Amino acid sequence: MTHEEIYQKVSEILIAYLRLDPSEIAPDKHIVNDIGADSLAMVELGFKFSEAFGIGMMTPTDDNMVIGNLVGQIEKEMKP
Repeated sequence: MTHEEIYQKVSEILIAYLRLDPSEIAPDKHIVNDIGADSLAMVELGFKFSEAFGIGMMTPTDDNMVIGNLVGQIEKEMKP
């Protein structure tokens, strides 16, 4: 899966789960501070990302809550 494909899938998950307008998604957006996801949403999103990409649950950090960084982390986790 390419970086762009991962970004697209992450965006789709965020838009569907958080009921966002696609214009609210950008690589520099923080999922909590900018988009407004709460702690329960973060847990649910963690499960959704884990399932969608076949990776383990990631520990949320301030860094990987920025969409672009999250995509990079998922990309790393997917590599053998």
